[in-house]
Amino acid sequence: MAEIISIEIIDNDMGGHRDLLFSIPDLVEDRAFDTYYFALAAEKTEEPDDIEKAVAQLIQFWIDKAMEMKNDEIIYLPIDFSDQYTGCLRVYKQGEQLVLTYGYSMVEGFSINPLNPEDYYKDITDFKATSKKQISVDHSIFVSALNEQKRQLCCKK
Repeated sequence: MAEIISIEIIDNDMGGHRDLLFSIPDLVEDRAFDTYYFALAAEKTEEPDDIEKAVAQLIQFWIDKAMEMKNDEIIYLPIDFSDQYTGCLRVYKQGEQLVLTYGYSMVEGFSINPLNPEDYYKDITDFKATSKKQISVDHSIFVSALNEQKRQLCCKK
């Protein structure tokens, strides 16, 4: 089975810019985001230099919130923490299916804790999709794919 989501950190010598590669086939193709705000948040933890573990912590947050979803609920899972906006997945649960849409909110990335975006995931009121594309994926497959991405980040070194 092909990966339904890909999240990778690369070493590009750009100081936390354009080093988080993200894609979901048929929805979001090959985007490069910044880990700068992950690094700032990680400075307050026991492992300040481990960006992979910081991103894995965000993915664990995604997993937890996806597992808690009720039918007909919508949540927003941030991934692109920029100065002017936050890029995110809009996740809508319909039975055992999750409908994913990629877009953004004008909530500034610096105002959110990327390690625990508790104040973000349910509170977005200005979501704008970046395209008309949506995909539907089985809830359990989405959670399994996130667990695999987290495992790959944690075991990269």
